[in-house]
Amino acid sequence: GISPFDKGGKLYRPSAAVASAIGPEMSPMAFAALSAWKTQRMHTVSVGFARSSDLDEVVEAAALYAKGDEAAKLVEAAEKRLTDLAIDKLGKDWHEKGLLNIPSYYESKTDGIAIGHCLWIHDCLSAYGMVEFCRDRYSNLEGASAKWSKKKTFEENKKKCFNPGNSGRSFDETVDLTEALKSHYDPELAMKKLREIHSWMKKGNEITEAEKEERGWQQAYNLTTWEEFPGETLTISNVLMGRLNVALGRNTGTGPSGAALHEAETMRRNIKQKSTSP
Repeated sequence: GISPFDKGGKLYRPSAAVASAIGPEMSPMAFAALSAWKTQRMHTVSVGFARSSDLDEVVEAAALYAKGDEAAKLVEAAEKRLTDLAIDKLGKDWHEKGLLNIPSYYESKTDGIAIGHCLWIHDCLSAYGMVEFCRDRYSNLEGASAKWSKKKTFEENKKKCFNPGNSGRSFDETVDLTEALKSHYDPELAMKKLREIHSWMKKGNEITEAEKEERGWQQAYNLTTWEEFPGETLTISNVLMGRLNVALGRNTGTGPSGAALHEAETMRRNIKQKSTSP
């Protein structure tokens, strides 16, 4: 499986609704791993970590997996609670039919708008309060919209803006979706949700903490906090460059310390050993 913890909902920073529904028996990350192994029959999950404790949830999942049927029952129970929560928040009709009979964004009547994906993001936010995850998903759609030109034909835009890894473009109020939604069980409700998700997730529109609390969209906790490199945007490059700047004295103009030179030598030796080992 590829990134069940990130693409599966940023479960290292889960919403309170998701964490509560999964329950105290396992963390959201452990649930994602177990679901991948038990339900989806995957044999591998990718795990990014910056410190040994970042593996705790995956080790927890592996320990539960070893319990066999007990783990399967935990996953089934959590899946049912998540489903029940979605039905409660979305309504039974929408939960069953809301994402059916929607044309692909590759069909001209959508003008490239990823109707189904937009509505799915709305579901994730309304049912589970996954603000950060939904914003990331919607920003991908906005990237395609930024390239879309009213001066070009649909085929020209499709060729320019879409690729196998692209999921269409974001909602556009100027596009008439009457034909695209004519087979949907409730076109009026679908349009309402499309307008809402665009309003909530569009670039530049931040949802305040007070709004999150009012709507039940709070974050449960954050496992990515790292005091040496504070902040939530952790990448290999910014961590290594931050480490390099400190070690080499670039921020102070003092130059590299003896400890920094020793660390660099150790790193080079380890890399050399790895590259030459059979």
